Amino acid sequence: MLAERARRRDFFVLGALFIGVSLLLTFSGSLSVGEAITSLIIFCFAALAYYLSTVSTSADNAIYTEFAAQRREQYKLDAASSALSAAGLRDDIRALIEAFPQPALLTDADGRVFISNEEAQSVFKLPKVGGFGPSIIRRPDVLRQLERIEAGKTPEPLGIEITGTPDRYFNVLLEPMTILGEKRILLILMELTELRRAQKARADFLANASHELRTPLTSLAGFIETMRGPAKDDPEAWDRFLEIMYGQTERMRRLIHDLLSLSRIELSEHNKPDKIIEFRSLAEEAFEAMQPIARERGIKLSYAGPQRDMHVFGVRDELMQVLQNLIENALKYTRDDTAVHIEIEVGLDLDHARNFVGRKWEDAARISILQSHSDVGDLFVAVRVSDQGAGIGRVHLPRLGERFYRVDESRDRKVGGTGLGLAIVKHIIARHRGGLMVESEEGRGSAFGFWIPIYATSSGNEAEAANPPSAPRIQSN
Repeated sequence: MLAERARRRDFFVLGALFIGVSLLLTFSGSLSVGEAITSLIIFCFAALAYYLSTVSTSADNAIYTEFAAQRREQYKLDAASSALSAAGLRDDIRALIEAFPQPALLTDADGRVFISNEEAQSVFKLPKVGGFGPSIIRRPDVLRQLERIEAGKTPEPLGIEITGTPDRYFNVLLEPMTILGEKRILLILMELTELRRAQKARADFLANASHELRTPLTSLAGFIETMRGPAKDDPEAWDRFLEIMYGQTERMRRLIHDLLSLSRIELSEHNKPDKIIEFRSLAEEAFEAMQPIARERGIKLSYAGPQRDMHVFGVRDELMQVLQNLIENALKYTRDDTAVHIEIEVGLDLDHARNFVGRKWEDAARISILQSHSDVGDLFVAVRVSDQGAGIGRVHLPRLGERFYRVDESRDRKVGGTGLGLAIVKHIIARHRGGLMVESEEGRGSAFGFWIPIYATSSGNEAEAANPPSAPRIQSN
């Protein structure tokens, strides 16, 4: 509109000037009529040429303006589309890594982690944040391989061990790639824990079996040789020898059973239980199962625990084995005509759980056989089994839980112990991501206790059961 007004103004000014000059020249006699007509014709052509040229320029400007506007809109659309495409690609990569069954993460040559799944966050102790985060890999062996990739070299084969409860083993795979024009490295951990544990369990089983079975087998061979030789015609000696041989055979049977149990538990120790079980009924069942043994020795077996359901992630048979082992050990090593107490609390945090199971006797010695790591807000069920035996000396406490370690060799063999019971308990509790403590005072007795995480329901029943209105004590006579 402004361009059209400017054209009209130009024509008016030009026409006025031409007419004025022509009239002035004609009246002064400087310009004849023919010359005036010729000048008019020339003016008309010049005006026409100007009109055409200005119309073309104006149209071109309009076309150019429209084209520029279209290009700007297209550029905006392309930019928005590119941004959406980049965001979509980033989301797809994140979803792929998070869905990967093995620990996986996307990093750069400096070890900065951009995307990681929960498994990788657990292995590398990364903060659990979504999307792109400032997490950093702090393992020197992994960082050295990232530096090799940055230098254009092929990464070397790498296996790593992650210490914890329990230890885990991984083979590290690194693959450089370019994403949205930026250099990234895909890191995937292939777990070898089960394979390593199978190899170790096989080697330990052969070593332990060959060592522990040597003595009873030698004893059996000696008795058989005596019965076939000097005592061949001595019925009384045969009865005595057969009784001893039966005891040695039973010892080997228990030893093989415990070795197989320990090997089986170690193989699956890295797999956290995912089934929910009710713990109160399990504890009461273990208590009832030990009653006949307690009555036989005249020992009072008491149970005190919440009367509400306690749900935990666990394997029922394994937790039953833990309870029975601890109660059976207490019955074996307490004095006759004394008492063994089973106490349970639920809904405790880590500090209160530790205090409950292993910090009740002021002058006692204590040690953590197995440490547990918990997140903020985790709650536990805690179990304490105490006896009134001779107690365990301080010097022995650090070695409790070792395979075949016995505080008193002669007494352990007399009561039929294999030296593997507490090792089995330790590995089962480790699989359940719990802790194990012992508290002992010579002349007073010993107390073994453990804690495992509870399954917290939305209603918080487990937390409410932490301080029940009354914890009834059941006692056998």
